[in-house]
Amino acid sequence: MAVYELNNGQLLRVARSINGKLEQEYFSLIGLNKTRQAGVRRDAKALDKKWQEAQESARAKRVREASTDKKHSTGVRGINLVRRPSPAFRVQVQTKGKSHVREFSVKRLGAEKAWRQATRYLAECRGYKSAPKAWNDRMPKVKRVR
Repeated sequence: MAVYELNNGQLLRVARSINGKLEQEYFSLIGLNKTRQAGVRRDAKALDKKWQEAQESARAKRVREASTDKKHSTGVRGINLVRRPSPAFRVQVQTKGKSHVREFSVKRLGAEKAWRQATRYLAECRGYKSAPKAWNDRMPKVKRVR
């Protein structure tokens, strides 16, 4: 919870960082009776909950749209292009403390089908309803395998 008491409980501060921007608001309890103080505390907690949801939503969007720029990267965080004897898309992700790793062979499935299955699996592991459309546009070029 990001509701802080200041000045021996006379002020409440609600603060959250959303998309790198600090959101904060102060609530005064000075001169209020107990019932009004309880109401102000409820308002502060409601605001904190609203900002927490916005913070989580922004974080999920950043994770979903994050790109990487490594040599073997595909541009989608969690999917790499590995070259065993033949190329494959490897999905590596951790969710709820459990590691998920699966490879989709370009030789066996073809580049488009392997990419589609890899993005679908990654979306499933992360709990998305479907793979974001931006991922489909990021499919890397893979040399044709015979």
